[in-house]
Amino acid sequence: MSKFLKKHAVRISITLLIMVAAFFIGIMMSPSFGLIVAAASILVVQLLWFILARIHRLLDRLLPFEKSEAGRMFLQLLVGFIAGWIVTSIGMLVFLLHLPFSNVLGIPLMYSHYLSIIINIALIGQYFFQAWKNNAVKEERIKRENTQMQLQHLKNQIDPHFLFNAFTSLDNLTQTNPPLASEFIRHLSKIYRHALENKDNGVTPLAVELDMLRHYTALQKIRFGDALAIDIDINPSQEDRGVAALSLQMLIDNAIKHNEIHPDHPLYIRVYEEDGYIIVSNNKQIRRQLAISNKQGLQQLKQMYKLLGEKEVIVKDGDAKFTVSMPML
Repeated sequence: MSKFLKKHAVRISITLLIMVAAFFIGIMMSPSFGLIVAAASILVVQLLWFILARIHRLLDRLLPFEKSEAGRMFLQLLVGFIAGWIVTSIGMLVFLLHLPFSNVLGIPLMYSHYLSIIINIALIGQYFFQAWKNNAVKEERIKRENTQMQLQHLKNQIDPHFLFNAFTSLDNLTQTNPPLASEFIRHLSKIYRHALENKDNGVTPLAVELDMLRHYTALQKIRFGDALAIDIDINPSQEDRGVAALSLQMLIDNAIKHNEIHPDHPLYIRVYEEDGYIIVSNNKQIRRQLAISNKQGLQQLKQMYKLLGEKEVIVKDGDAKFTVSMPML
């Protein structure tokens, strides 16, 4: 019962409001008419609601609000007013010809064109309220997905293997090449600083992501040398577009984590833009012993883009190449 009342709260409220107005109109005509006219008004309102609700759904297909809010509202009110006038004309005919129940049904029927405006405004209001509610839920889900992505990213950054490899490389560099060790530390600090500054962002400018990515790739190049080649080819005119925060680093990190990197078999990673997408691709040379992966990062990235309402993330897992295409926002 509570679900029914919640679902039809607006319809019930409008019906009660019109019923009360009809009751007082009926009393003004004749004291005995109040309750009878009020009851008849309920039937008329339900008839109009039935007709106008179907017009509303028909217009959802022909001219949805997303295409033109003003045009849709004007058309719906106009069509509803015409439908109301048709019902009003029927009411006047019933009243003038003194058909059965003309005194009872004729009165609410003759006001149908006004009632149609009230009901249409209620239907339109319901749509915008539901749209606002859906957007609020969508934003909350985006925040939640973003939080999960950030958490996964931070887990990757503090992963024992990542820290072990980073500190092992740093230890070797401090002994063999102190200036390069200093550069290594600088890139590492930039990566963590970027992660902290953007931990609450769902979408960041591509320029910001690329700046962080250059520090990350420089760090990996110091570690792997010629065994790793990362080519970033992005048109500067696209750098004001947006991407999911920390997504590029996550994709590069996944490529490094899942593939062998050896001077005799270099790993080639390319980051470029094409047809509104940022594309990250790498040649496949799968490690024999893979680190345990639940693939949450990629799944959360795909889910986040679905919530943003943009094009979907495209993943192509071929025999020789692995490619992820993310739409620019």
